[in-house]
Amino acid sequence: MYNKEFEEIFAYANGKVDDIEILLVSNDNFSVRIHEQEIEAFNYSDEKGLGIRIIKDGKVGYAYTEKFDSETFRKIVDKALENSKFTVNDEVPIMENYPDIPKKPNVFSDELEKVGIDKKVEFAKNLEKYAKEFDKRIFNVPYAMMGSGKTYSKIANSKGLNKEDIQNYAYSYAGVLAGEKDDKRMGMDFIISRNFRDFDAKKLAEESCRKALDLLGGQQIESGKYPIVFNNEMMATLLATFSGIFSAKTVYEGKSLLKGKINELIANEKVTIIDDALHPDGLSTQAFDSEGYPAQTTVLVDKGKLVSYLHNTETARKFGVKSTGNGSRGYKSSLTVSPTNFFLKAGNLKENELFGKRNRIIEIVSLQGMHSGANAISGDFSLSAEGFLWENGIRKYSLKPFTISGNILQLLHDVEAIADNFRFNMSSVGAASTLIKELTVAG
Repeated sequence: MYNKEFEEIFAYANGKVDDIEILLVSNDNFSVRIHEQEIEAFNYSDEKGLGIRIIKDGKVGYAYTEKFDSETFRKIVDKALENSKFTVNDEVPIMENYPDIPKKPNVFSDELEKVGIDKKVEFAKNLEKYAKEFDKRIFNVPYAMMGSGKTYSKIANSKGLNKEDIQNYAYSYAGVLAGEKDDKRMGMDFIISRNFRDFDAKKLAEESCRKALDLLGGQQIESGKYPIVFNNEMMATLLATFSGIFSAKTVYEGKSLLKGKINELIANEKVTIIDDALHPDGLSTQAFDSEGYPAQTTVLVDKGKLVSYLHNTETARKFGVKSTGNGSRGYKSSLTVSPTNFFLKAGNLKENELFGKRNRIIEIVSLQGMHSGANAISGDFSLSAEGFLWENGIRKYSLKPFTISGNILQLLHDVEAIADNFRFNMSSVGAASTLIKELTVAG
């Protein structure tokens, strides 16, 4: 697809630039939200754009367009050339015809593509209906959502690289409010899959309701230091918040607490952290990155030891290593580094076994304030949380909201056990429930 447009740009740029790369991205996104069995929000967007990156006389220039015609293509080449004159980047990218991976991931479902809008709207309506029917204490369903997306990308450069990929997915989530006397709690659960048969509105609604109802009647926790179990979703949330410390770009800029720590122990030996662009269940699974570099599986922390950062080709040259295939840019933006399917490797314990390892444990099932309460440079965090108190392996009662504080590296050192209930969240960050030696809790 779009071969004619790419050839036209290459032909015009020939002789004007030393090298050129063209990136085209097309996104189709749909979502619907239901309230009182009526469509409260209905969104469909069809976005398509083309960005170029050129090298001229040792300098880099970017330009993009969302208009596809010959005159505009010539203008963006000229604009990129003009922009390159003002670049202050001391690193010039090297464009190559990177090889393909042996087997391309299967990330497009023809069956999912056939699921019509009517079915998606019906699913969201059922989600709200089943939630309201579940328990009289469910007094509101602010989020009964169903959505889907499709992304096509194509990248080519003047060295002969020419790759394209297409993927799709669907998602749904339910957020419900439960109330009893003056106590009100939110519960939320989600599904994300490329297989529409995975979507069960009744099951999703009921799980969201249980999460809200279980939190009702919370008691105050006394401030102090407690062993903590983050459930799989909250461990993934915490990991996502600090994923940027593994970016080689962040390290190079002196904004990561992992600078200079390659081959050092930064975590307990039970901790292995991986970025896997080839994971079959990941939302960010891909055959190549935004430079056309082949996707791969990268172990970042191996049994507690930091063994790699995430790289694009520019940062890889600065560090004297190979790219990890984590080059990232949209058609409007310049090159950076981003994770793909980023996760903490699961352990082999059942979740309930974690709670039997200590006499008293706080289980955390909800976190808020990730943007304001976590400092990615220092690694410190102070976050509002919800959860439960466990004693001798038995869940005793829910807790009123409380605050936890600590440091991400200390937390990774203090990992005592990891369960086997692995799950990716909607940002394709994954984890299983994890027991931490202790954190400071303020009730």
